[in-house]
Amino acid sequence: MNSENKEVKEIGLKTIFTYILGFLFLIFFITSGIITIKAGQLVVGVLYFLLSILVFVPHHLLRITQSLKFVLLIILFVVVAGISGSGKPPAEQKYEYFGLGKTFNLTFGKNTFSMVVREAKHDAKISVSGKEVTTSGYFIIVTGDIVNLGSEPIDFKFEKDPELKDNQDRHYTLYGAGLAVGKLQPSVAKEVSYVFEIPKDASGLNFIVKDKTDVAKSIDLKRE
Repeated sequence: MNSENKEVKEIGLKTIFTYILGFLFLIFFITSGIITIKAGQLVVGVLYFLLSILVFVPHHLLRITQSLKFVLLIILFVVVAGISGSGKPPAEQKYEYFGLGKTFNLTFGKNTFSMVVREAKHDAKISVSGKEVTTSGYFIIVTGDIVNLGSEPIDFKFEKDPELKDNQDRHYTLYGAGLAVGKLQPSVAKEVSYVFEIPKDASGLNFIVKDKTDVAKSIDLKRE
């Protein structure tokens, strides 16, 4: 009786690890594609699906090693993720709304301040370093008080300058600012002023300040 000896091919740990890693890449790419398409980024979602197809392509057809193939997949994923991030629309800014004379809090790092905007004056000219400066529009000077709510004297400065926004959604950057010299003592109000240059047709002005939170403070400068 003749018997044939058949070679039994054993599956090693390296092969099992390769299959598992490939499966994880596949699930990750497909999931990323679905999420991205649901977020409205169709082209980027298709790129993720193309990466999932690449998982099935044998590495010898790409003329690279299996390890290099995985490295290539990771690099391509980073590139696609970067494209996805750059294509996302900016998050919509959230606001808290206040009127003149209303107090609100600002947080910078571990420090907390309260602020109240008292008035906003229009002028066709201002004095800068003893020299008169004019404009074809108006200068608006926003004044208020800052109070250090902590227990130690600290310096105060906005991490991002305040701005003005009108009812046409036009934004105006800071022209100049004034703040009492020295540290803010605990619970002692100090006057601050901010100057903006605006066109004569600007109306519905709001003074916008931002702190470390995601919610900006919008102060309606129209006197009630």
